[in-house]
Amino acid sequence: MPVENPKYEEVGFIKYSGDGLVDGVIDAGSAGSALVGLDEAVRFFNGQQSPDFGSMQYDIPVQTRAGSWEAIVLGGVAAVGGAFALGYAKKAGEKLAENDFKDIGLKDALSKSMAALQTLAKLIKHTRRTRGWELARIDPTMSIDTVVVTNDSGAELNVPVEFYRWYQQMPPRLLVKMTSVIRRDRVLTIGAIQDREPEEVTITEVEKPLFENLEIDEFEEEVLFPELTHGATVSLEGRMIRGNEASNSVGLEYMGHVINCVPSQGSVRQYKSALFLRCRIHGQISRYSKNRFVADRRPTLIVDRIIPLEADAQGGLFGG
Repeated sequence: MPVENPKYEEVGFIKYSGDGLVDGVIDAGSAGSALVGLDEAVRFFNGQQSPDFGSMQYDIPVQTRAGSWEAIVLGGVAAVGGAFALGYAKKAGEKLAENDFKDIGLKDALSKSMAALQTLAKLIKHTRRTRGWELARIDPTMSIDTVVVTNDSGAELNVPVEFYRWYQQMPPRLLVKMTSVIRRDRVLTIGAIQDREPEEVTITEVEKPLFENLEIDEFEEEVLFPELTHGATVSLEGRMIRGNEASNSVGLEYMGHVINCVPSQGSVRQYKSALFLRCRIHGQISRYSKNRFVADRRPTLIVDRIIPLEADAQGGLFGG
């Protein structure tokens, strides 16, 4: 059932359906958790598209729909008045124009964020992992470059490189507020509207634990890799899974964890040809970056040299 208000256009949705939701009634706690989770996820992906979204106050318009319990994310079609119209940000008491976010219109940003959210859910179901995905190759195309991710069965899934780069920066348990609402008789469907057609992925109670990510490094209390002592010169092999110019760092996936790496000199752009590849990284371990009296639980690697162990297939895909 399409959105009837001509001022808005549906760009995506989350829907809970099952035997107990035929009348579109859900408990307030579940509805609140779902909407907060949706808001947080969309704002995160908006912020990846433009840093302006991180500094502005703006609303994300949603509309609920009965039959199941469904929250529809709306983008504005025309410039209309009102504090909530088009989900406009507020700046000095004035609403921003549709294209004020560095040439990114809010409707387009919301649409892209919902596509990234739907693809993330599909990726986690495909690999049964929330991180550390196995990359087979990068497929350059005329329209959009994609990362090919394989699962334990060897099946492949194409993920836009841009989305994959965003996933390396996302906070832990990004989807948990939405998946926590899933029950035995209540499934979650995440949809994104692409070329007026919905792309959907459904998450069941059996699949729910895949999204809980209970073994996240941030929640572990033990010291990570205690054998990597402060000041030690090491050579580590793993896959470089992210690069961040703002923090001048790269992430090395090593034995199921991600080690933060910073160059001993210069910019991380010198390592862009190694992004997404297995590499051998030479450098020195630091464990006192935050407090010179208390050792960090996670080691940081001060990088002297990165040697790719695979052919460079992606060229200029380093995050800007």
